Amino acid sequence: MQFNEPTFLLLFLPVLLLAYYALPFWRNGLLFAASLVFCLWGGKQTTAVLLLACAGNFALGLIVARRRWALVTGLVANLLLLVWCKYADFLGLPLPKLAAPPGLSFFTFVAIAYLVDVYRCDAPAIRNPVHAGNYFLLFPKLWAGPIVRCRDISAQLALRTPSRELFATGVRRFIIGLGKKVLVANTVAGVADKIFGLPANTLRWELAWTGVVAYTVQIYFDFSGYTDMAIGLGALFGFELPENFDHPYAVTSIRDFWRRWHMTLSSWLRDYLFIPLGGSRCAPWRSYCNLLIVFSICGLWHGANWTFVVWGLLQGFFLLTERLGWGQALEKLPRSVGHAYALLATMVSWVFFRAATLPQALSFLTAMLGWNRPTGPADSLVAIVDPLARVMLLIGIVGSFPVIPLRWRRREPLATVTLTAVLAAVLVMVAVKTYTPFIYQKF
Repeated sequence: MQFNEPTFLLLFLPVLLLAYYALPFWRNGLLFAASLVFCLWGGKQTTAVLLLACAGNFALGLIVARRRWALVTGLVANLLLLVWCKYADFLGLPLPKLAAPPGLSFFTFVAIAYLVDVYRCDAPAIRNPVHAGNYFLLFPKLWAGPIVRCRDISAQLALRTPSRELFATGVRRFIIGLGKKVLVANTVAGVADKIFGLPANTLRWELAWTGVVAYTVQIYFDFSGYTDMAIGLGALFGFELPENFDHPYAVTSIRDFWRRWHMTLSSWLRDYLFIPLGGSRCAPWRSYCNLLIVFSICGLWHGANWTFVVWGLLQGFFLLTERLGWGQALEKLPRSVGHAYALLATMVSWVFFRAATLPQALSFLTAMLGWNRPTGPADSLVAIVDPLARVMLLIGIVGSFPVIPLRWRRREPLATVTLTAVLAAVLVMVAVKTYTPFIYQKF
């Protein structure tokens, strides 16, 4: 079940909200039960795996404080489950097939953060099993984040105070995210899918650039749209979930990009991987190695494919060059130069993220440079990018940057009319088109 699916919008969410506010003493139990239903709807055969993992992390959390053996046990168990479900074939491990629950990578990072924080006494252990179930399996954030740490949400698990203001904020945020996903991401996804699906011998440079621009817009509006909906849904039930995006394409360096893109993942990688490896406190060469290790793992975390590993290494390489002096040089150059560099580096990296294989990614980059020699017939750019896709692509490009004046955002009547129009358009799109899964759900 997806947030943009009619079953969720017209049945699951309204029924849950009615029960949640009609039965205030059962709110935590209702949320846990709803999260289980959400899991079962998305993958019946994998829900048991998530429940066992949830129970195991809950039990270890009760004893892990200052006990290294318990921490090591928990870390190994969580990583083994992730490797078994997602990477056994990739690594050539002779293990029985075990289907990966949707969002297992996110669940694993949440569980590791929880055990490490409790071990360090940075967060209290969760002692109520229902609260633990909501922390690990809360349906708004389960499949694609944001990655929420226990210390940021522990008080909310036990007691929340819903308010009209928070509820209204949640409704607005959910509608914005729904519009991002259904109107923009789903529409431009058709363009990206068509172009990335073309044979290499028919791919011309203008098609290749259009494809990568379309995917650059798609992945941002898809993932940030999911985050908006997750944060909005959390607010409907009284939770305040952390932000995950802050206009990541409006940057002048890849370092700044990672301060604004998937911010909860960036902070997780920093606090639970880069710093424990030595961070920047060790010799420069070792710090650079740590950086490449972190981003190779970041790439592999996204999927069992060498394309993701190369994507991660590219991100690490750009960060490394900025540390070696390129970042200081960028600060002395006009902002437009840094912005062009950051966008170009990001789009080149997205080619590897989107391509099915390394040869396809290299063929795509060759076409972008105009070095290929198309020999087969190909559809025209006009045929691939229909009028609706052109409009949504333009909206996506403009909407990726903070161009809306703050005074407009504060005009309540204008915001209400805009959100109403977005919701109406979304409902029309949902009614006439099948829904498209979120990109990050598979991670």
